[in-house]
Amino acid sequence: MRNQYMAKVLVYNKIVTEEQVNAYSGQVTDSKDIGQVLVEAGILKPAIYQKVLAYVRDLEAKNAQAESAAAANAAAIAAAKEKAAKETAKAKEQARPAAKPAAKAEAPKEPAPVSNDGGLQIEGNDIYGKSSISANEVETVAGLESTQLAEFKPTTVEPEPAPAAPATQAPAAAAVEESASALPERFAVESGEGAPVQAPETLAPTTPLAEMIAFARKFNATDIYLYPDRQVAMRQSGNIVPVTEDIMSVDELSRRLDEVGDCFDDGYKISQGENFSKTAGVPGVGRIRLSVTWFEGVPSASIRIIQAESASLESLYLPPFCESFAELTSGLVLIAGPSFSGRTTTMLTYAETIMRSREAYIQTVEKPIERLLRNTTGAVAQREVGLHVHSGVEGIKLAVNNGADVILFDHLENMEELSLLLQASNAGALVFAVTTGNNIHALLSRLLASVPEASRTSFAYTLAEQLKGVIVQQLVPVVQNQGLILACEAMKVTSTVANMIRKNDLSQIAAAISSQHDQGITLDDSLQKCVESGYIDGFEAWKRAYDNRRFASYRSAK
Repeated sequence: MRNQYMAKVLVYNKIVTEEQVNAYSGQVTDSKDIGQVLVEAGILKPAIYQKVLAYVRDLEAKNAQAESAAAANAAAIAAAKEKAAKETAKAKEQARPAAKPAAKAEAPKEPAPVSNDGGLQIEGNDIYGKSSISANEVETVAGLESTQLAEFKPTTVEPEPAPAAPATQAPAAAAVEESASALPERFAVESGEGAPVQAPETLAPTTPLAEMIAFARKFNATDIYLYPDRQVAMRQSGNIVPVTEDIMSVDELSRRLDEVGDCFDDGYKISQGENFSKTAGVPGVGRIRLSVTWFEGVPSASIRIIQAESASLESLYLPPFCESFAELTSGLVLIAGPSFSGRTTTMLTYAETIMRSREAYIQTVEKPIERLLRNTTGAVAQREVGLHVHSGVEGIKLAVNNGADVILFDHLENMEELSLLLQASNAGALVFAVTTGNNIHALLSRLLASVPEASRTSFAYTLAEQLKGVIVQQLVPVVQNQGLILACEAMKVTSTVANMIRKNDLSQIAAAISSQHDQGITLDDSLQKCVESGYIDGFEAWKRAYDNRRFASYRSAK
């Protein structure tokens, strides 16, 4: 199975082509896998092979654990069945009348065999290209349905069908309990690719949802809002504007939700009264994030348009020194800000910058996956909490065990996650983590205060050692509704700042950031530059400034 996994990972991540795999497949032996063959041929670099091999071994380990558990369960069921059969035979023997000849005991009927073709489910297809249902749950690699690897077909042995357990047996109850906490069987991550959907000239409540999304992308809207008995609205340049003349009825809103119901990555089905927020790939228009809330049996929906195109650090207008964070080989970089401030976009842009500049094995842990990454110089694995891993903690541990060079975490929710990320950076990984916060002083103070006092000193020393940079960002509307621009407070962690963190005394950190010049910038300085450059008006700066007295003269402008 190793050759199948390795070939698919290499092809999907565009490290090698499918033609190269098929051309060298004849040189594969029991002692030499396809990766080693490609290394010897000079097509695959040894460092990348080791990264892919670690990833494949993890998949094999999961498969082995699943098979071991299935075998143990089958043995327990067989033992219970044999015991039940003996007890039944004994009871019949005792109940038989003495005057009559012994009747032949009826053999218990064999249960119907469980269907299992032995293939592992990968995107709904097994390695032979046939539909299959696997009893084993493994992490799959997206986008590999069309890959043909006929040369790697192994000779498989059909497993013995496992007998069904009686309803009263403990193993059956254990299986039910296990299935309740299991991850979804479908591990695909849909990209929303397909025939492009053309944006209409105007919208109406009856317009199909895909066309609404295409319209939003055409006019750079970031969100679509569907509320019953209201006009359809979109957020453009930070402002919410109606885009239909007619109001949307409850029936039309339900139809729009039905249109996206089949696009969820994990096969989720919308249920009345159940609030949720999930990403989906809508064919022809890309990925979205749909949030639905219910009130008295009536739904309301907001749709976040997920950016499909790659960005550059230069296009984000971050301070120049922030570009150096992509050159780090280890350490922790925190990216903070309020909701809808573009934090995830900034984090993924760092990942794409690293991909373009050097070979790296990148793993993400996201809640949920938004934009899909393509690594042309290394390997990338994106995992969604609830879809590929049960929790953020499990995702971090998996990334560390797989030897990831770069870990992207979106977003921090508890101190256990932060502690594991600090351990990962201490072990040599470069970590980017998204969290909440309005300024650097408040963010670091909150992190330190979240740790029990008994262990705060050791935590502060670890944080001071591993933290390399902090970005706290906001998106501000550009004048005349021409879009949004990023204003931020950012800093490199210098020895001065690190000493403040160790001492748990951050009272002078704002002054330290201001004095760093080319290694730090305050939010107020960033807003001032945006005003002076003509990107934003002073009133927007006054609303967002840490010390709004600096922009008090603009207060009466509105």
